[in-house]
Amino acid sequence: MPALKNYEKSLTFRVTTASHKAFHRKARQFGKPSDILRELVEAFVEDRLTVKPSPTKRSIYHVD
Repeated sequence: MPALKNYEKSLTFRVTTASHKAFHRKARQFGKPSDILRELVEAFVEDRLTVKPSPTKRSIYHVD
């Protein structure tokens, strides 16, 4: 059995109640929500994650 990773740091952010419920509902299909979030962060850091800008709202890509 592989050794467990020592997770020392945490990330905290706020979302709407609707987003929270939807994420937890969808995450259950793949594992615990924390496992999904951890994989998303690792994929972002390793350049394996692509985020498409939303066509209907202002996004992190908006430049003033």
